[in-house]
Amino acid sequence: MRRRGTARTGPAVTRCLPGPLGRVEQLVLRGDGLTTTSLEILTGRVITVRVRAHWRLPLHADLHAMAPGDEVYTGLDAPDLSWFAAVGTDQLDARPGDDLLVREVLLTGDDGVDYGAASLVAALDRLPAPVAHRLATTDEPIGRMLARNQVPVTRELRHWGLRRVGARGATLGADLADDAPVPARTYRMRLVRTGRPLALITEWFAPRVFAERGAVR
Repeated sequence: MRRRGTARTGPAVTRCLPGPLGRVEQLVLRGDGLTTTSLEILTGRVITVRVRAHWRLPLHADLHAMAPGDEVYTGLDAPDLSWFAAVGTDQLDARPGDDLLVREVLLTGDDGVDYGAASLVAALDRLPAPVAHRLATTDEPIGRMLARNQVPVTRELRHWGLRRVGARGATLGADLADDAPVPARTYRMRLVRTGRPLALITEWFAPRVFAERGAVR
């Protein structure tokens, strides 16, 4: 079942919210480099991934009948499973019986400051078993993990620009309300060897990443 307003091909690449963005912000949002590497260059800090929540989501035929008891979940309060399931079917071509991974992470510097946050939905069954296991059980960034295990992917930018930060505002800036716009992007990973979509990832960046470095406008 497809959720209203979604399409199997996904949306065109668009800005999320209007607003001025400097050249450095655009380079990060529109570029195809590894996020952790970009943050390390901009902040001068070693960036690590802190997983706030991991859960595995076996897809059912009826997305709207899914409930928190259907998944193996650790971390945040129980999410809207039907929304994540719809991402799997609409953006990753997943089908009932496929196993999705949902991952919520913070990108934290060695100074203890959170410089970014990310949400990932991935089709685990499309990865080699050892890689899928590490993705579902460790804090290793997905980009570095795939590169280290020689799993080539391409990145398709879906959205970029300013996006409401939501509940992540409490960690990405002390004065950020839930509806505050921050630099963000959404992209889809596709496996080179098979051409199949692997994951949909949305990333939010703390405004301090750009403000403290005097980003060129």
